[in-house]
Amino acid sequence: MDSEALVVGAGPTGLMMATELIRRGIDTRIVDRAARRNPHAKAIILQPRALEVMARLGLEDRIRDAALPVVAANYYARGRRVARINFRGLKGSRFGTPLSLPQNETEGLLLDALRETGGRVEYGHPLTALAQDADGVDADLSGTVHRTGRLLGCDGAHSAVRERLGVAFTGPTYPQSFVLVDGEWDTPLAHPEAHYFMGPTGVLVVVGLPGGRIRVFGSAPEGAGPENIEETVRAIAAERSPVPLELVSVTGAGHFQVHRKMADRFRDGRVLLAGDAAHVHSPAGGQGLNTSIQDAHEAAWRLADVIRGRLPETALGAWERERTHVAHAVVDDTDRQTRLWTWSGWRERARDLAASAAERSGVLDRVLPSRLAQMDLRYPAEGPSLGQLGPGTRLPDVSLPSGGRTHDLLRDGRHALLALAGPTPFPERDTPACAHLDARTARALGARRPGVVLVRPDGVVAAAAALTDPGGLRRLEQLLPAAHGDTGPTSTPASAAHGDTRPASTPAPPVANEEKA
Repeated sequence: MDSEALVVGAGPTGLMMATELIRRGIDTRIVDRAARRNPHAKAIILQPRALEVMARLGLEDRIRDAALPVVAANYYARGRRVARINFRGLKGSRFGTPLSLPQNETEGLLLDALRETGGRVEYGHPLTALAQDADGVDADLSGTVHRTGRLLGCDGAHSAVRERLGVAFTGPTYPQSFVLVDGEWDTPLAHPEAHYFMGPTGVLVVVGLPGGRIRVFGSAPEGAGPENIEETVRAIAAERSPVPLELVSVTGAGHFQVHRKMADRFRDGRVLLAGDAAHVHSPAGGQGLNTSIQDAHEAAWRLADVIRGRLPETALGAWERERTHVAHAVVDDTDRQTRLWTWSGWRERARDLAASAAERSGVLDRVLPSRLAQMDLRYPAEGPSLGQLGPGTRLPDVSLPSGGRTHDLLRDGRHALLALAGPTPFPERDTPACAHLDARTARALGARRPGVVLVRPDGVVAAAAALTDPGGLRRLEQLLPAAHGDTGPTSTPASAAHGDTRPASTPAPPVANEEKA
């Protein structure tokens, strides 16, 4: 066996996958068909849930230094603003707003994290064939066969891995194409905000970039191609924006089609598909890069335990079910937003009236920021809840009285057992997996009664139980990670703690105190 894991594709998805696997002690090789790193900006919006994943790699300060906070989104129709969303009210995350950062710079940060783990990308290695058996995968990389235990297809919408597997990738392509220009624009529009100019002839979107730059993109007129992109963007900006947008200098430009496609499965034997190799959709809402990074992170910690024999193969089936659920939700949501952009007639009037009313009532600010950030996205799971904390929900990242935040308890890559406003109901041993949180913190997390919550390494609640619920406590104890003897960044949890809601047959050793808040 040449490696325990082979990651194909060195975009954000592949870099996250390889970095997480190497951090967890898995012998991992990462290759890319391109001769060098991609220089293009592509996606620019990083949402808080994906930013939290990157923060666990130690990148929080570097991201903040490089990125521009996006504090609001404004929606216009026929020259007037019909709604505004304020992202500053976002709660439950250390990242209070989305951040604007061109994809090539995001990739640079992830590449730094990979190198810091001892990994490196091997460019110029296209995958030309693959074959798998019960013990491994043979990947033909330009005439050289690499034998690996697991293969991770993170190679984008035109995935060679997906094509070699024969996995269908189905869905429509939007009839309109899109054009964009990044650079310096002279405009009175607020720089740290997003602006959507909607109309029956198409949409124009203006988003601030770091360093005073701006991205302007929109749906291209019928017949427009990749030629004369700058002129096309100038023309649609003059037509659709009620305020001046004058192009001063260009740092990047592009013409692209938008698709709505999903692979019919994300897992085939020893091969997983993640990111754009598994799903692509409209750029509306800035969801693509964010969903892909989470695909990789949530696959890697499970896969590491499967490779080490701590988890059964069914844990990867749980990953596939969860990420398919997320992909369907994101594809459907971005499709609705894209269609809303170009409504006309009575639909346009109804959309604008509803948006204005939602802003005045506060609904937009209460609902949309957390929805776009995917913070309120819940995985399908069963089991009792402790207030707002239940299986499949995200643990809010709130301040601790002793300093730091709750997601800091996940930095070592293990499960965390949180005792909320009460004692740990299990015998304590000298392990680093449990934190005692006071009643005030419990309330900030959405728990109204004393209880216990088991949280996965990705910040998702695996199980919860009130101290007055003996059945729930017994079930949670069966899912506790076996922390004794765990020398790496991962723990050894039962299958249910990874998304499989069936109780484990044998209780794991109990978990003890890590930190008192």
